[in-house]
Amino acid sequence: MKATTILGLDFGERRIGVALSDTGKSLATGLTTLDCRKNPDFLSALGDIIREEDVEAIVVGYPLRTDGKSVAGAKTEAVDAFITQLETRFGLPVHREDESFTSQMAAQSLKTRSKKKRGRRDHGRDKAEIDRVAACYILQDFLDHGPTARGDAK
Repeated sequence: MKATTILGLDFGERRIGVALSDTGKSLATGLTTLDCRKNPDFLSALGDIIREEDVEAIVVGYPLRTDGKSVAGAKTEAVDAFITQLETRFGLPVHREDESFTSQMAAQSLKTRSKKKRGRRDHGRDKAEIDRVAACYILQDFLDHGPTARGDAK
């Protein structure tokens, strides 16, 4: 039996941060950030990653309130539509994982790491890096808690 991985995604309408688990499914690592505006066929790029990395499931950051309830609105609807696209196109289980504060945590960890580096920063590159690191946080939370710990049937 071939070892598989789990893909973590931080969905945004401009960019999608991508992280990947190890085959032991215990550690998330940032992989890339897909720019949806420069590459409108980003689902094909995800398909390539899914095939190359033997992905068995996908975890998508999902907007929840601090009390753990779903937030109704455009962001939730966009994530739900994205999840439907993933399920339809790839036929893999897609899990929702609370994305609360992941972008802020990612920005803070990158800010701390980059304090040593001075000089001109590229805002677009910084945002892409934040999305990739946020995907790591989302996937790592899922790996640490697993779907059965939350009762996530999806």
